[in-house]
Amino acid sequence: MNKKNWLIVGLSLAMAATLGVGISACGGGKDPDTPEHTHTYDAWDYNETQHWKYCDEHGTDKSNIDETTRANHTFTIGKCECGATEGGETPDADLDTREFYVVGGGMGTLKNGTWDGPKTGFQFAKAPHKDANGNTVYTFTMELYSADEFKFIEKNAITQETDASGNSKAVWHDELVFTLPDLDVSSVTGAFARASETSDNITVLKDMDGEYEFTIRTTKDGDMKANKVEVRLVKELEPLGVESQYEMYLVGKIASKATSDWPSMIGVEGVPSKCYKMELQEDGETFYIEVELSTADQFKVWNYKVGNANAGYYPTGVDGNLSTHGGPNGWYSVTWKVGDANVTIAHAHRYTVWDYDTEEHWKKCPQDNEKDQTTVAAHDFSNGDTCECGYKQEADPDWKIAPDGTFQEYTGDFINMTIPANLTTFPKLAYIFGLSANNTSDYDRFEKSNWEKVKSITVAPGSKSFKIENNALVSYDGTVLYLYLPYSTETSATFENVTEIKGGAFMYNSKLQSVSFPELITISGNDAFYNTTALATVSMPKLESVGAECFYSSPIVSAEFESIKVISGTMFTGCQQLTTLVFGDKLQDISTNYLLRSCKQLTSVTIKATTPPTASAFGILFMCDNVKFYVPEGSVDAYKAANKWSIYANKISAITETVTVAPVEVAMLPEKKD
Repeated sequence: MNKKNWLIVGLSLAMAATLGVGISACGGGKDPDTPEHTHTYDAWDYNETQHWKYCDEHGTDKSNIDETTRANHTFTIGKCECGATEGGETPDADLDTREFYVVGGGMGTLKNGTWDGPKTGFQFAKAPHKDANGNTVYTFTMELYSADEFKFIEKNAITQETDASGNSKAVWHDELVFTLPDLDVSSVTGAFARASETSDNITVLKDMDGEYEFTIRTTKDGDMKANKVEVRLVKELEPLGVESQYEMYLVGKIASKATSDWPSMIGVEGVPSKCYKMELQEDGETFYIEVELSTADQFKVWNYKVGNANAGYYPTGVDGNLSTHGGPNGWYSVTWKVGDANVTIAHAHRYTVWDYDTEEHWKKCPQDNEKDQTTVAAHDFSNGDTCECGYKQEADPDWKIAPDGTFQEYTGDFINMTIPANLTTFPKLAYIFGLSANNTSDYDRFEKSNWEKVKSITVAPGSKSFKIENNALVSYDGTVLYLYLPYSTETSATFENVTEIKGGAFMYNSKLQSVSFPELITISGNDAFYNTTALATVSMPKLESVGAECFYSSPIVSAEFESIKVISGTMFTGCQQLTTLVFGDKLQDISTNYLLRSCKQLTSVTIKATTPPTASAFGILFMCDNVKFYVPEGSVDAYKAANKWSIYANKISAITETVTVAPVEVAMLPEKKD
């Protein structure tokens, strides 16, 4: 700046000071009563390549530029939003002046749209030049998915009106808005249909998802009916999954929910807290909720993921609220299915009340007494004489049961016996059928005369301790066998799950010829197979311990016990046909007065244990003169020197070859008579 210019500036400032004139950034004065101006950058300016906004409050003053808005032009159909045209060409002066919009809602471009007119609609872009036929061309491209719904409106049909509260809002008039009869939509076919016979709205058909370009060709001040809408598929889109399109809620006024109310459906940023979410069922298309309703309740089903309010309601629109239609108060199921505008309301059972008969109980719905079949079960008296359902069993006069469920006494006639449901611990059979001596007896034997009277044994309904299975009374889980039914006529039996046999369980049975226990571990009582007069073969591969007199007087010919560890009583007494026995390498203890007694045909006992098992003071054999023991070759001397074994030194030899017995499935059984 030269001296002359500096002089001019200085004089100007001096004059301004003398006259009291204030200078502000945009014309505001220094007078305290005159507030300083705040820029409003709402006017566009541009050159050939860029545009920017400036404050235009004081005419054409462009000195106040918002540099954050400076950017290169972006042309849509030849025109940038700032007003610049592509190539710098001037738009045709006689283009149609109207503005056209798409309003509606859906899951594509319309996801955030509504039906509120231009403010929330999507504007058609207008080409700066007419086409070859002299038409003004408007285009809009949008992604559309099945069930999306929309229609066309024009801005000139919109007026600003004031409501009762004095608020200004945009209102369009139905008689001026484009409707399907007024607008030539002959090309809008294939993927589209009218929402209904009386509706102006257009919907996207199922499986017609795609990106579509819509074109309107008009003439300035032309006849509205001459306007033509065309559509072109730009590209196909993969259909949206159900969970992408639908998030269903129950909304309304429901007395059972204190905070329930109609939420606002427009402009909701998050899921309204007063809505109740419906769950998508396994079929992938049905939404379901159960709710307690009263006759005055009103509600709707609402899809939160649909962008417009009305299309999100089922039934469609803000009227036609759902209710129970005067039905009884209670729980109801509300169901909505994809592709079906109907909402189904049905009574939903709430099984909250017990009902029962003398044998079983169940829960029922108090509203219609419907039975919940999944809760039907026998009474459970394991915690006393009253079931959880409230049913109290009558006391069985034949049985005296202590409050803790233990047995005290049986006074019945033995013919038809029912094990009480509240009996939790089964006693020795001898306590029921009569001891041969008294309750202090070491044996579990009972009166055969009482046993032979029995014609039936059952378990009372509701027992959680016992059951009858495979002709035997067993524990509820099937692992403990208490007694084999005395009147059974079966000749063979297999018990897959039994791990324990109680004392006397098979006493006096005269029918069984073979038994198999694949999982049996212990015979915990005495006399388990006492006088089983037909029993020839047994299979107990996992048996580890056994009580006294287990196979007393049974006609077993041979047997093998590979897993036996402890023998706590005379295992074989009076088994006159027994010839061969094999014990595995786990045998550790023979805690009994004589392992074998009066087995006169027995000649071979093989023990595979390398360490001699401990034996009782009375010895191992009694009246079994022909027995020879076979032990591992390296253990012969140890056996001959061991306590209680040394007296049989001349009977102990090495195992020179594999010693086996016939397995159960091929053992010879007594010939059956027709």
